[in-house]
Amino acid sequence: MKIVVPVMPRSIEEVQAIDIDRFQDADIIEWRADYLEKDDILRVAPAIFEKFAGRELLFTIRTSQEGGNLYLTDAEYAAIIKEIQGLYQPDYVDFEYYSHPLAFEEMMDYSNLVLSYHNFQETPENLMEILSELTSLSPKVVKVAVTPHNEQEVLDLMNYTRGFKILNPEQTFVTMSMGKLGKISRIACELIGSSWTFANLDDASAPGQISLANMKRFREVLSED
Repeated sequence: MKIVVPVMPRSIEEVQAIDIDRFQDADIIEWRADYLEKDDILRVAPAIFEKFAGRELLFTIRTSQEGGNLYLTDAEYAAIIKEIQGLYQPDYVDFEYYSHPLAFEEMMDYSNLVLSYHNFQETPENLMEILSELTSLSPKVVKVAVTPHNEQEVLDLMNYTRGFKILNPEQTFVTMSMGKLGKISRIACELIGSSWTFANLDDASAPGQISLANMKRFREVLSED
């Protein structure tokens, strides 16, 4: 499994102050651009891409519809993604498929899409249908993060992920149950067929994230013979 570590700068000064040595154990850097004002994202972008040059980078604007910090119209959301894609071509671009369906057509030619769905309230009853629809679109990555209210919902997500991976071995899946209940889903990635897990250095970008240091230890232990 790859470990993804978010960076969430609120200004260009915070970008410049990032100590990249602290990220040496991260496989992918996720730039959570929604911690900036929308008009500052493109202004700060050159500093981010320079800071993490040579590293795999995931560009994410997590909107308020899915637990993030910015409200954006479909047009605004698509425009920022297209600007970042055109100028910097990050390795991955997150796209909130269900929150911005009208903008998806503009993204269909992108080969680096992470089609995502985030639910900070519940694990929906139609979770299998969500996974099925996202999988049918064959993005680079299918990403689903949901909130469990009991242990069975965590096990359901893990079981569904395993089933979809068996049926679609070429598709990359990234799934997690958030919060304390769901921490096991972040650790057991390889068992269930999820290719990434998210860890943090200082501030978590989602409930239940485990520290980078601990996640590295878990990965080492689980890879031992």
